[in-house]
Amino acid sequence: TVSFSQLEQMARRTSVLRACCLVAVAFGAWDVSRAVVPAGLNTRHGTVTDVGSKLVGQKLSANPSLRPVMVLRQAAKKSKGEPINHGDTVYIKTMTGRYVGEIDGTTKLEWVKARGTKKDKEHALKIEKMGDKESPIENGDTVMFVLPNGAHMDVLGSAVRARYYDPRGQWQRITIVKQDGGQIFAGDQIFLRGHQGEYLDANPMERAPDGEVKARWRDEGEWQVMYIEK
Repeated sequence: TVSFSQLEQMARRTSVLRACCLVAVAFGAWDVSRAVVPAGLNTRHGTVTDVGSKLVGQKLSANPSLRPVMVLRQAAKKSKGEPINHGDTVYIKTMTGRYVGEIDGTTKLEWVKARGTKKDKEHALKIEKMGDKESPIENGDTVMFVLPNGAHMDVLGSAVRARYYDPRGQWQRITIVKQDGGQIFAGDQIFLRGHQGEYLDANPMERAPDGEVKARWRDEGEWQVMYIEK
């Protein structure tokens, strides 16, 4: 026979156990095989089925000698790619999923396109850093891009072209922006801002098959998202 006070005590213990399980489930961290119950609790009165164990179709052990452990797991940080330095060969992928590189295919042979589907010599760009060329490239640095034809990418108005190799030019200066700040690594999401303040974007292929790269808006929006790769 179980007295009322014993039942009340059992109910309190079960409530605390359930609360612990709910916390674990909320953080996406429940692991029945390694669950932990506070030291003052046990399950000697029977097998306890809680919210977390229902999710995985298992039950906690009724053996008080098996002390389950609850661990909150933190998501592993994404590993960084190689640092981007002056003189590196890089590939710029636009929000359309295409790589910047071609400058032919239309009557405007000097206009930069983003139509590439793979990283090859036609889409290999050389990045040049203005200023201290020995230190890695970081958010806010001014850079230039040399296209496969040997000319720097330049911006004038909304037009993005590759006409001259001019390491001292103003039109060729592009600011590389990383919203998280810090050093630029291969695989980072970036924005490229022309010397006039507008950000580079690319026409979606379904709207403009030539995939022209443009500099139209002062906006770090979805259209302006780019990725730098090696």
